[in-house]
Amino acid sequence: MITEYPNFVPEPSLTSSRRWLRGGLCGVLLATALPALAQNYLVDFGAAAAQTTRGEAPNDPARHWNNVTTIGQSDTGQLLDLVSIDGVTRTIDFLMVRRFNGPNESGTTASTLYPGNATRDSLYGNTELWGGSTDIFPAFKLAGLDADTDYTLTFYASRDGSTDNREAAYTVEGATLQTVFLDAANNIDTTVSTTAVKPNASGEISVSIAPSVNNNNAYHFTYLGVLRIDAVPPQTPIGFTQQPASQRVVVFRPVTFTAAVTGAPPYTVQWYQNGNPIPNANEFSYTIPSVTADLDGYQYSVSVSNLAYGVKSTNATLQVITDVTPPTIVSVTSPSGFNIQVEFSEAIEPGYATAPYFYTVNGQAIVSEAILMADGKSVWLNLSVTEPLTGTFTLGVTDILDLAGNPIAPNTTATGTVPPQEPEGFIFDFGGANTTSNGMPPQDPVAFWNNVSGSFASGAGNELTPLITTRNRTTESKLVIISRFGGVNENGTTSTQAPFPVSSTRDSLYGNTELFSGLTDIFPSFKITGLDPGQEYGLIFYASRTGVSDNRTTGYTVTGANAGFGALNAANNITNTATVAGILPTAAGEITVALAPTPENNNANHFTYLGVLKVIPMAAPPVFLAPVINGDQVKLEWTGGGQLEWASDLSGPWTAITPAPTSPYSETLVPGANRFFRVKK
Repeated sequence: MITEYPNFVPEPSLTSSRRWLRGGLCGVLLATALPALAQNYLVDFGAAAAQTTRGEAPNDPARHWNNVTTIGQSDTGQLLDLVSIDGVTRTIDFLMVRRFNGPNESGTTASTLYPGNATRDSLYGNTELWGGSTDIFPAFKLAGLDADTDYTLTFYASRDGSTDNREAAYTVEGATLQTVFLDAANNIDTTVSTTAVKPNASGEISVSIAPSVNNNNAYHFTYLGVLRIDAVPPQTPIGFTQQPASQRVVVFRPVTFTAAVTGAPPYTVQWYQNGNPIPNANEFSYTIPSVTADLDGYQYSVSVSNLAYGVKSTNATLQVITDVTPPTIVSVTSPSGFNIQVEFSEAIEPGYATAPYFYTVNGQAIVSEAILMADGKSVWLNLSVTEPLTGTFTLGVTDILDLAGNPIAPNTTATGTVPPQEPEGFIFDFGGANTTSNGMPPQDPVAFWNNVSGSFASGAGNELTPLITTRNRTTESKLVIISRFGGVNENGTTSTQAPFPVSSTRDSLYGNTELFSGLTDIFPSFKITGLDPGQEYGLIFYASRTGVSDNRTTGYTVTGANAGFGALNAANNITNTATVAGILPTAAGEITVALAPTPENNNANHFTYLGVLKVIPMAAPPVFLAPVINGDQVKLEWTGGGQLEWASDLSGPWTAITPAPTSPYSETLVPGANRFFRVKK
């Protein structure tokens, strides 16, 4: 229940139902953020179209969020079982008491505190008539809290383009009462926080929002964009369960000091070198990536404190040993046959690691570029070859030095194997300036790409030619735009879990049916020409549009000599693809692709998306040739791959012949016994 207090006084010129808070109420503005606590919650108040999740910008890559959208516009709205920032569901409930009017989407996207999805919109209240409602004094409560735990509430709101004061008073009531004030007008990074608040006996904390006496906006708008809840458990003394241990390490190798404690969080951690604090060393482990000789004998310690207690560890001594061991090759791999990754046993001197002439492949100097990777001991080699390596190859390395100057053994060689490659086809990146190429990660180490830009895709009749295959073979094929795309969207995923490189998943081309950016009825289509009319193809479609809450399913209609259909919802997609298989080109060698929204697409503009298209030749089905019987021997031959199986009856059961034979295959006939064969793909 929200209680009215004497602080709420009637304004003489208005009805008694319109209340302002006196500016003299006590509030606390914290100048610095609290340390990470045991339980933290983030709540995004705003429009449904800009909910905040754990994910790439404009979301939050490190933290999970709760979203109050339409439920905040109801007196009885509920958001049950809030999720903490570490993704744990808790039994804390958000319950509306008095509604907000609606969402405002004119907040900043420049905040360094919270992601753009959270800061760009908020929910608001108002006292004068606006949007059909008046006297909107929002209020809600948090239920299911621990009555013995202190909670700190931090409020944030932003309203760009304001010339007046839009200060809101946030009154927080648990076992005690506090009020804090924040002006949302043109705010970027200012927050206000309560001091520690204990819930009431029912485990509840109530929040009510009203304009302060300083708010001079004509409608006395109030805003709430983000609420952060920090749970501060009862504090207990801290003790070490693991002290930092002294270490003995070879020069230029990494070393890590570790500690562990008991006691109540929140923890503040600080590591020291020879008694001096180390900047940004605030975790329970501290790593020196490359130990230098001058650190020999240095001492390392750590202090840990919570809100009431603190303790400091004993000193750990670092002993640095001279490196007299030459580097060796640990592994050699080749993702595609056009490049090689070699890993050494230790960090390599960069000037030597990146010299292409120190490497040979199968005795040939075909390394065009050597790139030292971030770990300092892996090198990426690009090869100057027209045909890729296949099978097993030998890498030779000479004159490579480690950081201590030890040379690799003369005539060092190592073997690697190129893994089996998928059939040679085409792959396309549809998007903006973030084009995709063959190369070391985060590009594509396996395939070569064709890039379809927004400007190219905006013109019917534009031809992308010549197309290159995934194995870098130039062809006479073309991609021809039949009907244009609307433009480029760059809000796709950047997750490493996506099936394609970030440069291809973070942007896409789109279509739309309703008026958007001056265009309407945009149903994109294109064709790929120069294909083999006798070859079946499979088409794999991918698209991603993050930070949305509606359905944006695109239907892909594929037409050649036959037709197929696939559908994919790009909304918040990371891993899903749509596949249309078994498509034969027309007699002219063409396959056409057309995009349109499906009935499930409920976006207001019916956006459709395409970010990646992969076109792969499909293996021909196995075909048996006529068997040849010679005496008591039967000889079987077939085309295409597959597993040879046998049965004594056509109805089965069928048994695989092992080890799996390849064509041709012979076996001895048994008189009077039936023997049927098939090849299963």
